[in-house]
This record gives sequence, C-alpha cells and structure tokens, in this order.
Amino acid sequence: MTIGAPSAEPLNAYETDLARRVEAQALACIGCNDCLLACPIPEAKSVTIGELNRALHLPVISAQNVAGFVSACTQCGQCIPACPADLSRAEMVLYNKLKVEDSLEDSELLLTTPTVTFPSGIRRNALGAELEKLELFRAGSAQSLRRLVQKSTLRLLVPGEVLCEEGEFHERLCIVLRGALDQVSRGPRGEALHLLTLGAGSFFGEMGVLGDAPEPFGVVAKEQSMVLEAPKAAVLRLLSEAPSVRQTLEALYARRALWTYAKSPGALGALPDLALSELFQEAKLELLSSGQALLEKGAATRDFYIVRSGFLRAVQSDAWGERVLTYFREGNTFGILGLLQRESVHQYSVFAVSRAEVIRVPGALLARVLARYPTALATLTAAAVEAERLLRAANVGVGPLRKSSHFSSIAPGSNSGASDPSLTGERAPLEAAFLVERGIATGREVLVIDQTRCTGCSNCIDACERRHGNSRLQLRGIQIGNYLFPSACRHCEDPACLLCSVNGIMRLPSGEIQIVSDNCIGCGACAERCPYGSISMHATEPEPVGFWPALRDFLAGPARREQALRALDPSVERVAVKCDLCAAHADYACVTACPTAAAFRVNPQVALSGEADS
Repeated sequence: MTIGAPSAEPLNAYETDLARRVEAQALACIGCNDCLLACPIPEAKSVTIGELNRALHLPVISAQNVAGFVSACTQCGQCIPACPADLSRAEMVLYNKLKVEDSLEDSELLLTTPTVTFPSGIRRNALGAELEKLELFRAGSAQSLRRLVQKSTLRLLVPGEVLCEEGEFHERLCIVLRGALDQVSRGPRGEALHLLTLGAGSFFGEMGVLGDAPEPFGVVAKEQSMVLEAPKAAVLRLLSEAPSVRQTLEALYARRALWTYAKSPGALGALPDLALSELFQEAKLELLSSGQALLEKGAATRDFYIVRSGFLRAVQSDAWGERVLTYFREGNTFGILGLLQRESVHQYSVFAVSRAEVIRVPGALLARVLARYPTALATLTAAAVEAERLLRAANVGVGPLRKSSHFSSIAPGSNSGASDPSLTGERAPLEAAFLVERGIATGREVLVIDQTRCTGCSNCIDACERRHGNSRLQLRGIQIGNYLFPSACRHCEDPACLLCSVNGIMRLPSGEIQIVSDNCIGCGACAERCPYGSISMHATEPEPVGFWPALRDFLAGPARREQALRALDPSVERVAVKCDLCAAHADYACVTACPTAAAFRVNPQVALSGEADS
C-alpha cells in the first residue's frame, strides 16, 4: 500500500519519513473513532476515522467535511492518549493537512497597515518563488515556502514606523521584501543609536524564534517598506521540513548571538575591546537542551566557556557519590582557571539544567590574546579565581542566597503592592539549588506565599476570581521551608506552552504570557505542555446555581466537574485559564488582597544575582 503524496512535487526527506510513519499507523488503526471523540474542535463531529484513513491514499482531498476538519485541526495532540492502539493520529491529520494546503488555489495576498488592509498585487506562489532566491531559503522546497507564506502576514511600513522595540518579545521571523529598515539601540540617555540598515533580502527575528529571547535591538522603517512576518509556529514547521534551512538559520543565529554578547562580555570586561573582538571571532555558540552534558570530568582543558543564557550544574563524582558544586547562569565564565594554571583535564562535569546557550572560546586563542595584552592577565586571573572559588573547595555545597538576594527583594518596578517595612531583608534565604532544579529560576515575577504569615483566609483566591471571573490561583504547589510556590504561571523565559497554532496563547511584547480567550478552542495542549501545572481548563458555561445543583455537587463531591474536564468530555466546552500577572491592572490582585503581606512576587533572576559568581 502506498499513500498519496501531499503535493504534485517530489517528496522531500521530511515528507518521505512522515509518509512512512503514517502508512504504518493506518495499517494498525482499528477504526474505533475514539480519537475523534476526544477531539475538541467542532469539525470533528462531521468526519469519521475511516474517511481520514481513506484520504491518506488520495492525491487531492475533495470531500468538504474531510478538508474542513484537517484545515481546522490545531495539532493539539488530544487524540493521541485516546487511541487504544497507541497511534499518533495527529501525524495522519498533519499529512492530510499538507495535501489540503498544497491544493489551495494561488491567491493574491493582502497587505496590512496599522489601520487598513488591502490587496497587495502579489500572489502566494510568486512570493514563494521570490523567497527561494534568498540565501536563507535557497535549500528549502517550493511547497514548504508556499506553506510558510500562507501562514505569514505581509506588512507595509511607512518611514519612521516602529516594527518592534528593543527588549520586546516579537517572536516572528521578518523578511524585508522592499525598502529598508534601521536597527537601532537605546543610548545611555535614551537616545536612538543607529546600528545598521537592513535592505531588501535581509531578515531578523531569529533570536525570538529560536531562542525565546526579546529583540536585542529596535527596528524602524527607514523608507516605505514591505515586510513578510512569519509566526514562530510556521517557521519551526519549515525548519522541520527543511533541515538545511534550519542549519543555515541556526548558524546565523549563533553568529548574531555572539556579536550581541560581545557588546556586554561580563566577566571578560578586563580585556580591551580589540581583544574581545578577536576572541569572539573564533568562538562558537553551543545550544544545549535540559540534561545535556557540556563537558565531562577528565576531559582535556582546551577551551573556556561563557554562559549566554540558561542554567548549568557543575558536578563532581567520587567514591561517596555525586554532588553538585555550584550552578552557572547568564554571564558566568568557567574553565579559565584550568587554562591559566595549565591543568591537563577538567576537575568537574557540567550539565545543562534548562535550555542553555554557552559560548565556547578556544584556550589557544586566549593565550595568544593575553600575550598581546599582558596588563589584563592579572585582572582576568583574579576574576577566574573568584568565579571558580567554590569549585576548588574540598567539601563544597550550594550555599544560601546572600541577604541582598532574599525573596523580599522584589524586582525594581514591580507592582507587588507590598509596603510593610518589616518585609525588607527579613525573609529567610532560599538555596540556589532549589530555585534552579525546580525550574523557578527560569521564571519572572513568581508568586510566593510565606506560610509563617498566611492565615488561610483565601482572600488571594477570592480577589483573583473577582477580577478575572475564574480564579487563576490555587494554594497548592511546591513547598520549601516556610515558602509555598503556588501553581500560578511563572511566565518562563523559555515557555513550553506557546506553540499554539490558533494563537490561543501568546506572549505580550512586555513578556507576560496571556490566554487569548477569543482564539482558544479548549484543546488543553498548552496545559499539557506546561511542566508546572500552571494552566487549567475551565468550562465556558458557568455551573448552574441554586439549591438542587448545590445539593447534587455536595453529594457527588467537589471533584465531579474537574474529573469531567480532565476526561476531555466532548460535551463540556472549555477554555484555558492562567495567571497573566494582572496585565492592564496597576497591581496584583492576590498580593494586594493579602491582609498579612504573606503573598508577594519576586523575580528569581534578582534573587540569584549575588549567587552566580560564587
């Protein structure tokens, strides 16, 4: 049996592998239809699993109910756990979705401005062919680029119009098709400093798409310009379909990330600018996933490392087992001392605790640079000794945060509402190990409850419900000492919840992650992706009130409704609910309502600011 190709063009390697998996799954399908019963989108009621299986063998899907369903599918994955044969029917729908997308008629794209949308005079296939000529997309297939264009937005900018601000989360890959844009940065007095001009064929935004990072520079239209904005989900799908495009984009991402980091080199500030430029010209950026090893104990000391983002764990193993020596975070350097003291091997292993980016600098290059700048050697050696002080101790552990890093040190500018003078500098310190290993250190504005002050009055929960309709807070979560970290959104730097194909969850330019209720279809994919249980699913229709409904709930137990939702009952329409840091409000409802100041918000990055160099 051979299934129909998703397009008239030859299959690329990605589609060939997808076709092979889908064919095996179609043969194993028992036709029970459970996957469609679990599907949250309304179109699932108009199609059967048999129709979807038959569509796999068709070159073009003409049945309107099948085409409508696969077009509406968001790839949320709710069908996967429902399958008794343990098949991934989401892949089957994706394969059919590609057919539907590729069979769409060539259409004219719309051109958008902040106030109006009008025909652009540019057709989808023509723009896809134009993208093929660019160096970035040269290795991509024609159909993959047409799919990218179909998911993207064509924007017209007038001179002086701001496309994105420095420090904003933009998370779109922007390709300049016509005109020119200026990259700018803020000077010490807030003035705009021109960095470079992006002409036709240039692009930016890979920092947000690949690194979940805010834009390092602002972008302003220098003249009337036309820009194609490709959303993150569409770009990631293109990268999975075209590995060569991924390699090109990741290589450019690494070069630009190094160039950006060289502007603020942290612990290497002892070196002159020319020396820094030499080091970063030959440096390499390494992208690490959580748990991945960067170096092993006993490895030759050939390089030193600078942490650009994320957290890493330094570990030493001996006859008594394995112990954590310290943690490295953004701006930390390690490995320099071994090079300066000419040690042959590393004395410890280093693993990524979260997604991390590490700059690897060749040790031989450092020696050549220091030979030309001998005055920097003493300062750099002193900094390296201080940075690795804990690593050289015989019985070292991870000590508590310094007093200036206590959780009472609320991040500057936060609207915590805490004004009790007894809060300042009085809370017990927490250990860096706890903050890092439990994922709290990667959050921002994390909610904390001091249990020595909390009276259990539930004012925080009631205030959250009054403000938002549904309470986004539950007094359960991670407990350490006197502190409770409730299951409220941490607004992570590297959020796993954001890959929503219908934009039901998004990150605001200021960094807060927010549910877009009008777009949310209640699939629950974001709730499943969240590793901290911070997103819950609520019924869109309120529970009936009155004596008999109340008596029914009392007899059935309070978990009755939650169990129905968790079981993905198709009769229950749901919407995702999570904390959005009270966006558009001047305060946090939960913090303001606390009568004993037990609830407060903290930025873990501030709490860890004194720990990094230990």
